[in-house]
Amino acid sequence: MTRNVKRFLAASLLSLAPSIAFAGQVELGFPDFLSQRDEYVSVREGAVQLPTKRESQVASVGPALEDLFVLNQTGLPISLGIQVLTGTLNGVFNPYPVPTASYGGFEVSAPTPAPLIAQQYYWTVDPANPAAAKTCVWRVEVSDVGGSCQAQVFFGTYGGAICTVDAAQSFIDPVTCQTQVVTVIQ
Repeated sequence: MTRNVKRFLAASLLSLAPSIAFAGQVELGFPDFLSQRDEYVSVREGAVQLPTKRESQVASVGPALEDLFVLNQTGLPISLGIQVLTGTLNGVFNPYPVPTASYGGFEVSAPTPAPLIAQQYYWTVDPANPAAAKTCVWRVEVSDVGGSCQAQVFFGTYGGAICTVDAAQSFIDPVTCQTQVVTVIQ
């Protein structure tokens, strides 16, 4: 086998273990869009089911706002990178770039999940080279399951970052699909 084929097979096998952990939750595993393909990059992954919070009295699964916040605890300003956007970007919240010890984020007008919509984005201390710096990659998936909205947040980390979801402030309205995700990067 050639050297490139061996690298490809090794990388494929390394990526299989995290995908198995999410079997049944993610069809293709967490996509790694940041790392170089010719070298090994350590990526930690995880997933969180968002708690539900009923805001609306009217049952109408449909287009909804998604507010995607971040608390920066890195010690450096962080910048946003959007990899997959389903819907319309309404804007980035100020201050931007997000200074340390501050909240930032952005808002998306998302379409009706049919059956699934996703936003994938990252926050990084180095927008020129996110795979080599503290970076948290987030994938928010909203789905319609039998007329009720559910959301999962998947994440990957680079550069020693610690990425978490603030479950006390994050929620999805199961009736309208309105979503608020509050994440933390350290």
